[in-house]
Amino acid sequence: MEQQTVVENKPNLPTEIISDILSRLPAKLLCRFKCVSKTWISLITDPSFAQVHYKKLCQNDEVLSQRRRVALVDPGLNSIYSFDLDEFLVRNDDVRDFLLVSEEEMECVYSSDSPENFVTLVSACKGLLFFALRNLEMYLLNPAIRQSKKIPIPPEFGVGVCSKYLFGFGFDDNADDYKVVFGRCFEDGIDFGVHGVKTGAWRVIEGRFPYRRIFNDDSKGTLLNGGFHWLTRRTGGQTPTIMSFRLEEEEVREIQMPSDFVEEDFTYYSLGAFRGCLCVSLWTLQDVGQHEFWVMKEYGVRESWTRIKLSLTMIDSGNIMPTPYQKNDHDMLFAKWVSELCLYNFNDHSFLTLPIPQFHELRDAEVYLESVVSPN
Repeated sequence: MEQQTVVENKPNLPTEIISDILSRLPAKLLCRFKCVSKTWISLITDPSFAQVHYKKLCQNDEVLSQRRRVALVDPGLNSIYSFDLDEFLVRNDDVRDFLLVSEEEMECVYSSDSPENFVTLVSACKGLLFFALRNLEMYLLNPAIRQSKKIPIPPEFGVGVCSKYLFGFGFDDNADDYKVVFGRCFEDGIDFGVHGVKTGAWRVIEGRFPYRRIFNDDSKGTLLNGGFHWLTRRTGGQTPTIMSFRLEEEEVREIQMPSDFVEEDFTYYSLGAFRGCLCVSLWTLQDVGQHEFWVMKEYGVRESWTRIKLSLTMIDSGNIMPTPYQKNDHDMLFAKWVSELCLYNFNDHSFLTLPIPQFHELRDAEVYLESVVSPN
């Protein structure tokens, strides 16, 4: 009698359990797992899975530190590089004052076709980088999954000679959509247009807002408390103020600078975010060791501006800018116009400098999380 071989079919795991397991894995590993089956491809590329994956990533500080990266724009202003700072620090945890960052640590995630088409790295949101080129081409990029999306060129709007531009990018929870904000600066004010990534269309905001940008290289908006923020002056005035474009309401508001803030000769200042608060960083050209932050500890309350002096005499030039990166009581700062990052302890004012010889200067630095959120 012929013996038959019985093959038992092992039961498959429920889709819910597979989804839960996959949602805890790194984005780059999930990209490799797409080849397992059509079911896994469908699951990993599902937008709802991407949101669950990102939410779990943000809930665990240890996991978050393993999945975040620093994005930097190179000195030629035509490429974006990604840098795993956390892993780099783990490998060099015995260094205390000075740590050289080699070229091998940098991963190029975008390069412009033309050296004249300078890159402005505007912001990071849910694993997506938003950047604009000199010719006004705009892109969304997820470096972890190597996907990008070109934003349609904004339509011509506004009457007059436009000399400068403003950019912003963020997620509007109320509209459940990513929004790109684009401003055209005229002599008598600023006109805005808004692009909804989901709808794929530009809308022009009615009215011209009576503000003008202060510095030529401050086109990127600081996203905080549901709005983009820029350093401006009111048209016809000289007093600096902060203009905010609200992402949900799509309206412009004004935030006052510190009451004792005084513009002086040879002083440069920029706007950023420090530990979730608006921050104005100042640098006095005649005093290379004088760097300070003005931090608005309670959003919109002028009296909450607090002055913090920095002890960064090693950095011989460039405005010191804050970033969202924090690790072991240290905040990552970057020196604009020179090639150094810095991990600064605001408790004892000690710091670790991270020179990057590959770069002659830094213009933009953003911190992003590696996600599977698709720009498409």
